[in-house]
Amino acid sequence: MNVFRRDFLKSAGALTASAGALAMAPAALAKLAPFTPGAGPRSRTIYVNDLSGDIDGLFATVHMLMSHTSQLRGIVAARALDPMGRGKVEEALEQANAMVEMCGLAGKVPVHAGAPAALPASREPARTPGVQAIIDEAMREDTTLPLYVAVGGGLTEVASAVMIEPRIATRMKLIWIGGDDYPAGGKGETNFNTDALAAQYLYNETQLPIWQVPRSVYVQCAVSATELQAYVAPHGRIGKWLYQKVVDFPGRFNNRLNTGEMWILGDSPLALLTSLTDWVPSEFIGGMKFERTGSSRYDEVICPLFNPDGTFTPRTEGRKIRIYRSIDVRMMFNDFFAKLAVNFPAG
Repeated sequence: MNVFRRDFLKSAGALTASAGALAMAPAALAKLAPFTPGAGPRSRTIYVNDLSGDIDGLFATVHMLMSHTSQLRGIVAARALDPMGRGKVEEALEQANAMVEMCGLAGKVPVHAGAPAALPASREPARTPGVQAIIDEAMREDTTLPLYVAVGGGLTEVASAVMIEPRIATRMKLIWIGGDDYPAGGKGETNFNTDALAAQYLYNETQLPIWQVPRSVYVQCAVSATELQAYVAPHGRIGKWLYQKVVDFPGRFNNRLNTGEMWILGDSPLALLTSLTDWVPSEFIGGMKFERTGSSRYDEVICPLFNPDGTFTPRTEGRKIRIYRSIDVRMMFNDFFAKLAVNFPAG
């Protein structure tokens, strides 16, 4: 920590915890209220995910619900690209409402229905409550907090919202788990394939700011089933429910799929990049900004053309986007486990 930052933190009264207080027993931990930033939220988030597909979205949802630096303004339950014929919006809505209720936030975090299908060849936008929620939040005039739209699945809802109300493209920032690395891109990535037309539209035809977490990065967000058993299952109804999803997952495929004991929670960077961003004192002097992710590395590149097969064609002019090349997995998962322990103490 540099001298300026250390002195700034001292003057703000932020260095009040001793080293011993950081290693509290569970009983002492249970007496603490969950941490919330004293200065309030720094941003807003609309969260879009295919909650009836892979279970990584469920863990990311609970992490988002427990994080307060970015104010969660709503959850959009989207369809999943499920080879077994599941993944419908109705099931995603059921999952989202269950998590909101188990986290004690029923009535506080609204849940909206996403699009039932990908964009048609005519690119007619979907008009659903989830699409309208994105538009309404982006067009608010009663707040100056920046808006993230954090997506862990296909981009149907975001593309539809921008098609319906083009002005929102410059009033929000998309954080997307999907696609492959620049400059080549790649074929077969699930979230791109969920709605290739939507991804192409947002990359190729809009000025929407984008932070992309590609497949080579989100597959690094790995935990073991035993970690989830130890650090998730003991914590409230929601912890038990999440862990049981891991136990039950092979049964969705009649136990023909041997998932072993390692899980990729690839949607969790959405919580990290909305609520666990950095700040530096020099920004405080000139007006604070909260988009530095110093422990998660990225490249800023001119937005490439997205091809129908998921590959990229580099461009030499246009807006720049972020494409991440690493995520701070240690902080992300430690924060998730710690928030479960504080919000839902074991025992």
